Amino acid sequence: MFPKTSRVLKFEEIQVGDEAAFSRLITQEDVQAFAQLTGDLNPLHLDEGFARRVSYGKPVVYGMLSASFISTMIGMLMPGQGALWTSQTLEFIHPAYVGDTLQVKSSVKQKSPSTRTLVLDVEITNQMGQKLVTGEAKVKMLVLEEDESMSQNSPKVVLVIGGSRGIGAASARRLAQDGYTVIVNYHRSDIEAKRLVAEIEEAGGKALAFQADVSCREDVENLLSRTQAAAGRVDMLVFCAAPESALKPFEDLPWEAIQHQLDVQIKGAYHCASVFLPGMLEQKSGAIVFIGSIAADGVPPLHQLDYVVAKSALSALARSLAVEYGPKGIRVNVVSPGMTLTERTSHLPEKARLLSKANAPLRRLAEAKDVANTVSFLLSPAAEYITGETIRVAGGIVMQ
Repeated sequence: MFPKTSRVLKFEEIQVGDEAAFSRLITQEDVQAFAQLTGDLNPLHLDEGFARRVSYGKPVVYGMLSASFISTMIGMLMPGQGALWTSQTLEFIHPAYVGDTLQVKSSVKQKSPSTRTLVLDVEITNQMGQKLVTGEAKVKMLVLEEDESMSQNSPKVVLVIGGSRGIGAASARRLAQDGYTVIVNYHRSDIEAKRLVAEIEEAGGKALAFQADVSCREDVENLLSRTQAAAGRVDMLVFCAAPESALKPFEDLPWEAIQHQLDVQIKGAYHCASVFLPGMLEQKSGAIVFIGSIAADGVPPLHQLDYVVAKSALSALARSLAVEYGPKGIRVNVVSPGMTLTERTSHLPEKARLLSKANAPLRRLAEAKDVANTVSFLLSPAAEYITGETIRVAGGIVMQ
């Protein structure tokens, strides 16, 4: 029998290997209705005399009538409500006849969190277990638009990549104060991330911490799944991930040091954007902030080629995304700090810090909260007409 109600499954609940099935008795009325609906009056399906002359002995059921029950499977059982059938491959192996009971089965073969798509193996058999139809269906699960009153009351979710320490942690704190639900991503700093979440919650905010190596696509897709399951869609993205520079002259700098920067900062930013942008596109809004550096401006600092190359590329990536996705309601900007008082700069010579402080018109080094305040502004409605920009938080040491 047909399923009488449509299942309501969350995309996050569906796993590879999940199965569903139902059965359906094929009647002469089904065949007649299909012929009338499609206008296909082929006597092979409707005329017993004709069917005997072509060796089947009796009329065969339309192949597409049998295959149409795949739509029933997708819309009612796997995955159910909100599913859009986007493509299908079919192989018709054996004909069905009036009076056959078809068993329609599906199993999840692949799942892509970044595009909210499923690939299903489908199979239709008769009461004797003979395979009639096999194939592979691709299905996209749509996101239902929230009721406007609900969406206004629901806190937005911001994901801070590299959010356990330094500028990332300061941004997470400030955004929690702004009322966001904050997802703190970390790579190795498990203790710091959990401590930060506890601090935010103690102050009355909402935060969660999830581990992921953003240079690994699978990790980022898993981060999306875990975030959606715990907090819903991601509205904003702040990308702070950056390894320390090797601090070596060019002749001593191995390519691996440059590659490491590119893997974390550029490949990581690419993975995060490509995985989380589809969700923003569905809601036709969103904002991304990349943490750059004034090291990419003007005369670069000595012995930081690996870091400067990556930050320069990150700025170019942001501008390119801003051009492409601005018409779709998504803003992309860069915040470029000068020398900032964080753990990253604590190992620099005191002379370098004093020189930077003396060269800044404001006569002090940036604090992480200065950068976080600018991130907060760029994610706010006050910046809704700003995209493709680089805002320098450097005390005036760079002016353009």
